[in-house]
Amino acid sequence: MRGQRVGLVLAVATVMLSGCVSAPSPFDRARTPEDTVPAVAVKYVEQGDPGTSRYQGTADGHDLYLLRGTGEMQVCLVYTDGTADGSLSACSGGARLGMSTPNRSEFEVQLAGFTDKPAEGQVQLSPWVRQTSQR
Repeated sequence: MRGQRVGLVLAVATVMLSGCVSAPSPFDRARTPEDTVPAVAVKYVEQGDPGTSRYQGTADGHDLYLLRGTGEMQVCLVYTDGTADGSLSACSGGARLGMSTPNRSEFEVQLAGFTDKPAEGQVQLSPWVRQTSQR
């Protein structure tokens, strides 16, 4: 009987602790100078806070940044080559976001982090950003 109680207590404690641990967020770490979105691209961010940007990687000669959303938006993705013509952003009110670029590259954001491996042809840029289609 005592062994069953100990097992039950351990099982309950495990469930309780697993509910308290959240997945790491791209916004958990302190910002660095590399995290700053170029000024030319900031003007395209309508529903995100540029002061929260975090650099995620480079694809197709463009840098990608995640930002906390504002208002009803939770997250934004900025795609920029440092020029006005080569910059765009997209925001989502959920924890997932998809973005297509004019050059037909596609990106996916998962704020909880990806738990699976990228499919063939996909590129994992960070734990939270994946290029799903390349030009």
